[in-house]
This record gives sequence, structure tokens and C-alpha cells, in this order.
Amino acid sequence: MPDAIRPSLVIAAIVLASAASVTVDPPELRINPTSELIETVDATWSGSNFNVRHTQTTTSGEKETSILLTTNSANDLDPRIGIAPDGDVVVVWWRDLSVDKLIYRKRDVTTGLWGAERVVGVTTESSSRPRVIYVGDIAWVAYTIQNPKSRSIGVQIIDDTPEPIRSIIATTSYTGDLDIQLEAEAGHLWVTWIDSSTLVGYAEYSFESHLWSLPYRESYAGGTVAAARERIRNRILGF
Repeated sequence: MPDAIRPSLVIAAIVLASAASVTVDPPELRINPTSELIETVDATWSGSNFNVRHTQTTTSGEKETSILLTTNSANDLDPRIGIAPDGDVVVVWWRDLSVDKLIYRKRDVTTGLWGAERVVGVTTESSSRPRVIYVGDIAWVAYTIQNPKSRSIGVQIIDDTPEPIRSIIATTSYTGDLDIQLEAEAGHLWVTWIDSSTLVGYAEYSFESHLWSLPYRESYAGGTVAAARERIRNRILGF
């Protein structure tokens, strides 16, 4: 059968056409320090929409489990995974709606069961593109808030009760990919994002005052975003 009408190519074309309005990021993986399994999350095509899939494999590549964390009819996109030192897991993603929502589910290390879906952030705000990391036993999430004429960077703790308060640490008029990154190292927690065609923005959290710093900017003009982020890291860590 000619390539032009091979069924596999037809199916691929349907998937690409259906996904034309959304962006699907590559899978993200972490190694669970308790089970020593590789845990991966991705947005997988389920015939009519994207759903969040969680997979566990051994370090030799043998699949242990693979389940869908969503069965929603809307597209569930850009899932991110955080794993606590004790093996607890949280997966965060965004649901493509008229007002995008940030959703998460947790898996308890003692029971191995996934909790119900819960919403992150303010439900009247359009929130997407999460990044998640554990600092000790506390999960933090950073994400994009879409405003009418700009975008903001929101950050908060993920906790079931009481409902955490989200902080807006910066607002930008940059229209490109913000590429928010949430980092934790050596007792420091900070967020970086692309703030313009020449600047990387960043802010650091103070565990003493429980407040985020004012946003700062680091130039990457004549260089790379990665190099600017490395300079920010070195500055925060005191190198």
C-alpha cells in the first residue's frame, strides 16, 4: 500500500489535526527514591482528546504500571510530576477550557492510592503550564496566569487543606514562551522565566519571611537563556 494512504499515516494526520489548537510537551520523569522506579507522566492521545498518563518502569526499562489519571472530555495537557523524599507523588497538569484550570492528583506512599482531582489557584483565573517540585515534604507549583493583556507568574504550595494562597511574583507583556522553571537547591527556592527577548526574570522565596522577593532580571543578550539561568543559580547559591 502506498505511503500516501497507509492507515498509520492517516491516524497520525487525524491526531495532529485534532491537536492543532494545543501544545503537547514531552514526557517528564523522576526516579522515586523509595521504590527506585522511574515514574513518567505524559499527555497521551485517547482517540478524541489528550489525557494524563502515569507510568512506572524499572531502571532496566520493564513496565510495572501504566494508568490514565484523567478521563475528562477536554484536553489535559503538560503534566508535571514531583516526588517527595518519602516517595509521595503529585502530578499537576492544566485542563484546556474557556478558562484554563490547573489540576492535580496525589499518590500516598503508604497506601499507593491516587487521591481525587483538586484545583490549584484561583478558579476565575486562566492558569496553565505548571512546574512542580518538592522541598522536603512540601510540594510547590509555579504556573502561568493569562490576563487580558499580559501574563503573570503564580506560585503556591500544593496542600489539600487549608486551601493555600497563591502569590503572583511577576507580570510580563512578553508574548513568547515564558518557559517557567521552578528550582530548589541547598535550602533555596526560586523561579525563573523568560521575561523578554533579552531578559530572564527571577524571584527567590524567603523561608524566614515566607515571602517572595521582588522580580529581578538577568540579560541573555549576546548569550543564551541557559547561561543566564546558570548565572542566576550561582548568584542565589552564593557561588
